[in-house]
Amino acid sequence: MIKIQEHLNRTDAEAFLDGLALKHWEELNKKLANGKGFKQNSLIEKCKKYREKTECELYREEYAKDNLAFAKRQKSFFDFLLAKEAKELKRIVISRPISFSAIKADIFSILEPNDLFTGTPGNYSQTPFGKLLSETIFNYAFFRGSEFCKELFKIIGFESATCPYCNDNKLNIVKLRSNSSAVTKLKAYLDLDHFYPKSLNPFFAVSFFNLVPSCHDCNSGDKGDKPFSIETHINPYHEAFDDNYKFRISLTVLLGDPLDCIEIQKINSKLLDITLNDLNLNARYANHFETANQLVDLFWKNKKHVGTEFENDFKELLLKDIAIDRKSILKHQRAKMNRDILRQIDIDNILNII
Repeated sequence: MIKIQEHLNRTDAEAFLDGLALKHWEELNKKLANGKGFKQNSLIEKCKKYREKTECELYREEYAKDNLAFAKRQKSFFDFLLAKEAKELKRIVISRPISFSAIKADIFSILEPNDLFTGTPGNYSQTPFGKLLSETIFNYAFFRGSEFCKELFKIIGFESATCPYCNDNKLNIVKLRSNSSAVTKLKAYLDLDHFYPKSLNPFFAVSFFNLVPSCHDCNSGDKGDKPFSIETHINPYHEAFDDNYKFRISLTVLLGDPLDCIEIQKINSKLLDITLNDLNLNARYANHFETANQLVDLFWKNKKHVGTEFENDFKELLLKDIAIDRKSILKHQRAKMNRDILRQIDIDNILNII
């Protein structure tokens, strides 16, 4: 619920992520041993291979609905990707979320949506050409299964963290050792959400800043193929949910009444944002009402210790699993909810939550 850059907690976080995106591009385009060209399974070589195939009848039958106009558009798309030493292909892979809308506009000035997918919201289906892009050229499955992928998201800080969308479920990357071998491999207990859905945007299937480490509940349970964009949703590489929404409890709690509700409210002017609804966060956090109520109760019952020898014990008890510093929010489950509640009832800022 904060930017991933903040979670990294380093002064050069933006440049650091840009450097990882570039390393990702190089991994997807490994060079030959002599340094004069790229391996056959590189993005660049695969685009060259299928650009040539667009001239073939078999290609048209398989990927272009046996339609010459479709095949010509697809060839133009590959020409676009490969022009000027694959400048646009690289742009797709390493660009930040702020550039995605412009990239999409450029691509759809060449292709038409029905080149890539058919159907209606909630029932989209990729065309053979769409599948060619997401499963063969921008081969997400291969990348997702690679050790490089797991190392990459370990470096980004998700070895032990919570989902940046919901801050509710834990994400982990762990080391596994085979019984028959001393080789240690990583296993990632997390999903990678395609912020711009892969079904609708197969060209973003391996784009670095389009891959958001997330929990399965957010990725598959609630988000799915919903058409997210940075204009309508919070991308954790681009902005923080914490800057746009706050957890609120009823003001009567300040008078000592029991907690009777908890909700998430929009606090800024990003009027088009519907992240809250599309991830069902109010409904999901309603299940944590008792946890919130216990936190409020704990605060009121122990506040009397402020100014006594037990003050530090009181603070440690309340803050044991709560992020005092915003940069630590993703390290603790439901840290944002707990912070927002405590900041609302701790009107004298006894706990020094920043």
